[in-house]
Amino acid sequence: MIESEKNESESIKTKYLREDHIESRTYQLEIAKDCASKNSLVVLPTGLGKTIIGVYVAALTLEKFPPKSKILVLAPTRPLINQHYDSFKNLMTILEEHFVVLTGKTPADKRIELFENHQIIFYTPQTLRNDLVNLKYSLESTCLIIFDEAHHATGDYAYTLIADKFVEQNPEGIILGLTASPGASKEKIRILCENLHIPLENIHTRTRKDMDVKTYLKPMDIYKIGVNLTELMEEAYSAVQILLEERLQYLSQLNFISEKSDKLHTKIIRKDLLKLNGELARLIKGDGDKTGVYSALSVNAQGLILFHMLELIEQQGLDVLLIYLTKMKADARKKNSSKALKILARDHRLNQIYIELKKNEEYSPEMLIHPKYYSLESLLVQEFENNASSRVLVFVKLRDSVKSIVRKLKASEHSEIKPSRFVGQATKSQDDKGLSQKRQLEILEQFKGDQYNVLVSTNVGEEGLDIAECDLVVFYDVVASEIRFIQRKGRTARHREGKVIILYCKGTHDEIYMHIALTKLKKMNVNLKGEKHLRTAYSSYSHQNPDTPIIQELQDTSTNDTIKGFPKEEIPSDLPLRFNNKNKNKNNNQNGIQSSLSSFSQDQQITNKAIKPQPDVKINVSFPVKFGLRKKFQKDGISFEIVKSILDLTLFDKALIQVINPQQFDGDSLLKKYSLLSKKYKLIVSAFDFVDLEEEFEGEEKLLKQKIKDWGESNKFQAISIDLSEELYFIIINIYLHVKNEGDL
Repeated sequence: MIESEKNESESIKTKYLREDHIESRTYQLEIAKDCASKNSLVVLPTGLGKTIIGVYVAALTLEKFPPKSKILVLAPTRPLINQHYDSFKNLMTILEEHFVVLTGKTPADKRIELFENHQIIFYTPQTLRNDLVNLKYSLESTCLIIFDEAHHATGDYAYTLIADKFVEQNPEGIILGLTASPGASKEKIRILCENLHIPLENIHTRTRKDMDVKTYLKPMDIYKIGVNLTELMEEAYSAVQILLEERLQYLSQLNFISEKSDKLHTKIIRKDLLKLNGELARLIKGDGDKTGVYSALSVNAQGLILFHMLELIEQQGLDVLLIYLTKMKADARKKNSSKALKILARDHRLNQIYIELKKNEEYSPEMLIHPKYYSLESLLVQEFENNASSRVLVFVKLRDSVKSIVRKLKASEHSEIKPSRFVGQATKSQDDKGLSQKRQLEILEQFKGDQYNVLVSTNVGEEGLDIAECDLVVFYDVVASEIRFIQRKGRTARHREGKVIILYCKGTHDEIYMHIALTKLKKMNVNLKGEKHLRTAYSSYSHQNPDTPIIQELQDTSTNDTIKGFPKEEIPSDLPLRFNNKNKNKNNNQNGIQSSLSSFSQDQQITNKAIKPQPDVKINVSFPVKFGLRKKFQKDGISFEIVKSILDLTLFDKALIQVINPQQFDGDSLLKKYSLLSKKYKLIVSAFDFVDLEEEFEGEEKLLKQKIKDWGESNKFQAISIDLSEELYFIIINIYLHVKNEGDL
């Protein structure tokens, strides 16, 4: 049986369930009954049976729809899809011959036949998205789609288009989203629900402290262990900070950073420079004044590299920094290396750090090891002394660190520690080969057995793989993402007691990120528990001071986890905006720290249809996803709506952009169509898509571009050739900003 606990209430009565295989839980039954007739999002901690709820909803939905209606189950990875296949097959009375798994490995033509001939179909999202875009089949006969790990439904991830297509093709169908981690902020939760067409009032959630789930959860203790930088680490850290400060001061002098102080590195975080990098790239593509922009772009790139070095020192150790510096020096010698890389590789102060680290590597290699490693080794020894059959999962950000940690553990004198490297499938280099899916599964089986008892894993182990339950989960480095935090700690305390230990470096960004993640986690539970409050907050959002975070009006709640050793201080309070630009970005930074860089974007708009029924941008549901517009619009706060239309994209109902295959270009028919459309739209742009063009004969592209240019010059409509997918967004954003600022075209 899937559940071993005593039945607390009558099970759901339906001919589609094997009742003798399921021992019901009251909260599962209540949630499933609520989800069976309306689009819903279920948020439960790992181990509380989201899959069982999915099975219940599937059975109840089939009772209400025609007998041969289809159910689609989606999950991000093949291993996770196979797990769902086994669960649904074992718990439902439908014959196995009606179940099928369809992935990218299934030939496209074969998928059409398999879709038509099966009822319960399990997909990787990209596979279904491709089939829908290519019109292989319709979802008209599908009554339910289950989106597992639903937090992925953001931007241009396949889930969003699939949900749009499903609602379009079968408005009566049901959508069910399942996740343990939807995101901390109201905005993230709202966007997730909007992308899956789920009303905010249809969120069903439980936390570890809720009475009806407490008895099913084992205690989870969360500890933190802080270490100090060694003297050598502090010297390297200070030297890199000086280099970073020089770059930040330069950007400040050019007014790309408006803060004027002598310690900018204490006020600006890496995320700020990433944002500035995008804005500088946009300025270069635009038509405005480019004074200082090119040099700022290079200096900003240097700043990002230096930020990465600081993170390596505080999170990974000097041995990993040495690997990075060695690679940087080698890459800088290549012809196509960036100016930023070459400048840093020539810097005598970085070379001095490199020489010092090389000397220590030869004579005192232990000096390069991060103090966190010794804490980790000690923890493992203690864990296996207390429980020889324990299983431990260690999460590490970088593959270089994974390799280094495994090597050191294998070389240690503690034979009871049996570690294995666990990384993704991509091969980065000859010395950094990926693991095939077959090898990944072999390692997981060996982890369940006796061959390995410690998995040292990158984020590939956070979700989507059937990893045996662990007695101890160690965060070797901290992640500020509450979603990744939840996924990581969900690997323990499912069926037996578990511990989570967070290793961090005191007095560095590492410590800040830890507090950010924990604060986000609390906010998420508050926001989810207050669904009604969440809706009313959004209804009044546009009428209140945008600088006032809505979260302040919600009461905090504690989690059921025992958090030992955590200080009571809150994360650093929001820093005031220091933008020179009059168009400030008024939204609060979700990490609790406001950006300190000049903003070139306009005020973000809320896309909630109830608040803003007329979005700024309308996109055709069949618009090519390769351009990534949805994700870019969400990132830049531009309100948009997906519509069924013969028009590709419109802005403010004033401008029209049509994306055209140049090989199908017919100037005369286009003129006839545009002559009618020009009565409504003041600007019509034809964007000819050369991004993926395959020439049918040599020189075809050149001929087509000349033909398009001649056509554009002979009429009033704009004709632009697009060679890079990014170019389309620059066209859109320029029109958008012009209308926003001027009010018209």
